[in-house]
Amino acid sequence: MKSNERARRSRLSNTLHAALLLIAAVVIAWKQSGLTASFAKLRVNADDYLLPDPNATLVVSLGYRSALADFIFGHVLVAYGLHFSEKRLFEHVGEYLDAINLLDPKFRDPYRFADTLLTIQPKSPPQAFYRKARAIQERGLKELPYDQELWSTAGQFMAYLAAPWLKDPAESAEYRRVGAQYLMHACDLIGSNQNIPYHCITAANLLTKQGDRAAARRSLERLLIMSDDPEIHDLALRKLSGIADQEDIARAKRREQRYLVTAIREGMAFLSPFERDVIGPGTDTTACAGREAESSESCASSWRRLDEHLAETEDATP
Repeated sequence: MKSNERARRSRLSNTLHAALLLIAAVVIAWKQSGLTASFAKLRVNADDYLLPDPNATLVVSLGYRSALADFIFGHVLVAYGLHFSEKRLFEHVGEYLDAINLLDPKFRDPYRFADTLLTIQPKSPPQAFYRKARAIQERGLKELPYDQELWSTAGQFMAYLAAPWLKDPAESAEYRRVGAQYLMHACDLIGSNQNIPYHCITAANLLTKQGDRAAARRSLERLLIMSDDPEIHDLALRKLSGIADQEDIARAKRREQRYLVTAIREGMAFLSPFERDVIGPGTDTTACAGREAESSESCASSWRRLDEHLAETEDATP
């Protein structure tokens, strides 16, 4: 009898609990519908910068600077995506990148993606963002001076992306000029990017428009020597014919021929220009000792120095 009474009370208790849960769920759903509608109307209108000043950030890292730089850069990438989804300007991205550069000056990716993070945003960024991107890129060029891709990226950003958005014509022209110089410098560095020679042609076009025909000519002449791609040769010669006279073109071809003869003499004719550039011309160490030997063509320590000797010789040729 007692067991039946306990069972009946248990069923009654369970039924009561279920009823209470059902009532609570209905009340929550009813209240939540109003809260959801109110929350949907909320919009974030401004960002907060979550890091202390740069010097304090160094202290907060507790010596784990590279690790903290990686963590902050990960946050920047996620926040960049969220801002895009919410169609908001990422206001403090430049400050985050400054902190990352301070923590780990050799961290390459922040320099490489600075122009994208700052200027490719869901809303038109202010002109200060273009200047900030340039400052960060140039900081990277000082820290990683032999990185061909960074020089090429900075040159393309300044010449093509930033210059058209700057309202001051003088500043815009300066960005194009410096961008062309950076692209030219990328051509002089060792790298495996097969598109770089085409950027060299474009840099020559930019320099020609800026009125610096001499720099454009030097760039094209060097490109003729350093590239063995027939298509690149054809483009460079056609461009050179538009900014130089026939004698300059003839000199460039003689320099190219002498360069190839030197490569053959050194047993490097079967190598690509990239591989020859890495190895450099052979020199007789004993014969090239002393300062006087520095001006000798046969003692050039690099293909670039050899090219300078060839240019000096050709320019001196009547």
